[in-house]
Amino acid sequence: MTTPALQVQDLEIVAPSGTKLVSGVSFEVSPGHLLGLLGETGAGKTLTARAVLGLLPKSLRASGKVSFDGHTWHSMSRPEQIAQLLGTSTGLMLQNPAAAFDPMQRVGRQLVESVVRKRLMTRQEATHRARELCEYLGLVDIPELFQLYPHELSGGMAQRLALAQTLMPKPRLLVVDEPTSALDANLRIEALKLLRSISEEAGMAALLVSHDLGLVSGFCDSIAIIYAGRLVEYGPMAEVIDRPAHPYTATLLNCELTLDRPSRARLPVILGEPPSPGNWPRGCSFHPRCPDAQDRCANDRPLFTKDSDSGYACHYPRREGRTCEI
Repeated sequence: MTTPALQVQDLEIVAPSGTKLVSGVSFEVSPGHLLGLLGETGAGKTLTARAVLGLLPKSLRASGKVSFDGHTWHSMSRPEQIAQLLGTSTGLMLQNPAAAFDPMQRVGRQLVESVVRKRLMTRQEATHRARELCEYLGLVDIPELFQLYPHELSGGMAQRLALAQTLMPKPRLLVVDEPTSALDANLRIEALKLLRSISEEAGMAALLVSHDLGLVSGFCDSIAIIYAGRLVEYGPMAEVIDRPAHPYTATLLNCELTLDRPSRARLPVILGEPPSPGNWPRGCSFHPRCPDAQDRCANDRPLFTKDSDSGYACHYPRREGRTCEI
């Protein structure tokens, strides 16, 4: 059995007021695989990803465990120990690729300096790896490119160079936070194809944080869907897409725009608004918006039920297909 590159157990994140922003989240990612971490704005997906890397704001407290090799467990309550791994065995790509660079220094120097300073490579080795990565990512005229400043890069160039910078130390895990939000449609697909290819060839696990289910469904191996700070569905992408168990997943899928919809058809939406932290509903957090909600849903919080390599948190799970009236 392959040792997971990332395992997260019982993650909980608490605000200074005592409000639980994330509760009981557990998942794992195998080497060479992509896991999509999906949810609406405010669901807790970005907090979850940052907790995995020990990068939560100091005002927030996390508990639970994380492992990057299947053997050594790190306590989430000691984020400073986890953060030490960033730039070696773990890496992070932010929403804005240009923000990864110092605007006052040429990009070539920045690619090399990070690993040299940490004594992971000699300057000669780092320069060689930087050139190899840039060539692999489809960049041309590498010597001239390395002399540019960040503001001289196009969006696509900045995206590739930010990825190259993150891959320099050969991380075991890459966390990617909304990597395509600043790119146009064509560049989004291209960026995810690159990420998919690198993950498979290097045996690197990737945690892809996104709100766009339609975009990531074609690239991720598995998916974890968060609603109101809790994991509501988790499993292989193909299974979740074809036979969603949770009504929230089904409604998300039903909201996808497809070419076969009638041109004058009403745009599908999920009724209501997602709850804000501190105002999580009693019982199942999704029940005020759920088309399948019954009395029990308003009072009893469903436990997360594991079924082989899949799981869901719902009293009345669906397994008959993805159709869901909203």
